Amino acid sequence: MAYSMALSGGFGGTPGLNSGVGFSSTPTTESAALSQRRFLSEVELANRWGMSPKTLTRWRGMGRGPVFNKFSKKVAYPLDGENGVLDYEKRHVYASTSERVPV
Repeated sequence: MAYSMALSGGFGGTPGLNSGVGFSSTPTTESAALSQRRFLSEVELANRWGMSPKTLTRWRGMGRGPVFNKFSKKVAYPLDGENGVLDYEKRHVYASTSERVPV
């Protein structure tokens, strides 16, 4: 009952024009781009870099590491795109212990 009240703005009926509930079957360009992005899970990225998933958890709390998305409780790291994992790896290449390779 509470669900139908939230949809209709009153008791029963269909969602009104001003109810704030909008369902669209046509994907937007933003949602289409997100659905085509490839993501790595926390465990996949930790295995790729040879580290513990807890290190990535700690880095997220400190604001370090690559950008991430949260889907409810699941954390995912975008592989491609600006600030993705591949971009992060490219920006963190070192020529020696004293200097980075210019990108």
